[in-house]
Amino acid sequence: MSARQRVGHMRGAKGRRKRVRIARQQGNRCFYCRLRFTDPATEGTFDHYLPYALWQANVVFNLVVACQPCNNAKGDTLPLGLLLILRPWLTREQLEVAA
Repeated sequence: MSARQRVGHMRGAKGRRKRVRIARQQGNRCFYCRLRFTDPATEGTFDHYLPYALWQANVVFNLVVACQPCNNAKGDTLPLGLLLILRPWLTREQLEVAA
């Protein structure tokens, strides 16, 4: 199932408004590289901080706005900060999937 077919995925005007609101909370910058957006509604993309592959929910506190290159580079991996926090509780197999 592609990203555009996910249940609850935000498209159209509703998605643009949500991207702008989340980007405004982030200072109109990419969450990862801090590149400033001139128009977050068109330049920014939704990214699930905790990957959708691990937690299939489109909840606002798990969404960030990222530029396309950062979003593609992150993919389904856990962000380093979260990985370091969870490391004591993860098994070797879970760490291999997360990295």
